Amino acid sequence: MQLINQGAEGKIYKTDAQEYFDLALPYKLIVKERVRKRYRIQELDKKIVLSRTLHEAKLLHEAKNAGVATPTLFFIDRKKHALVMEFISGERIKEMLQKHPRKYLHILSGIGEMVGRLHSHGIVHGDLTTSNIIIRGNDIVFIDFGLGEFSPEVEKQAVDLHLFKQALKSTHFENWKIYWRSFTEAYIGSHIKADDVIERIKDIEKRGRYIQRGE
Repeated sequence: MQLINQGAEGKIYKTDAQEYFDLALPYKLIVKERVRKRYRIQELDKKIVLSRTLHEAKLLHEAKNAGVATPTLFFIDRKKHALVMEFISGERIKEMLQKHPRKYLHILSGIGEMVGRLHSHGIVHGDLTTSNIIIRGNDIVFIDFGLGEFSPEVEKQAVDLHLFKQALKSTHFENWKIYWRSFTEAYIGSHIKADDVIERIKDIEKRGRYIQRGE
């Protein structure tokens, strides 16, 4: 398997069905293996890592039920605490917007609609950035729900959007206001609590400024 990314919570490998399952199938795969924490008691660590692996699998499944494209999950490897998923062949929104800043405004609207669907179904992505959204043909595919959770709370959904807004500011600073407007207009149209969620972002930003002044 080819290691393509490593973070604090897991390792991402690229492989295929022949290598992983010993099956002659034409599938490119992604294996997301959660990293064990050596500072935790071994048995407790196993339970925590397995629980989080299963939790992410459920988030991926429920997101599909909400009408949002996510990688198809083929297998949960309980021994390795890993998710074996389809490899999404496409381009990340991050690179698309960097190469063609004004060409893909309609995609921001699509993202807003999809996030609205997630939140309407009580799903918080947890790491909502343009690096975790891939365009595959006409599909907007959301990846990496490792920090996600199930919650209908306005506060947690607002934190989700606040993170996306900050990602737009830092990565696409020249056009972030246009992107954010396209995103929020579509989000409002697909989530009944959208106005409350967007209004709560102002409180989150105020709290952030207050903490910065107090440091």
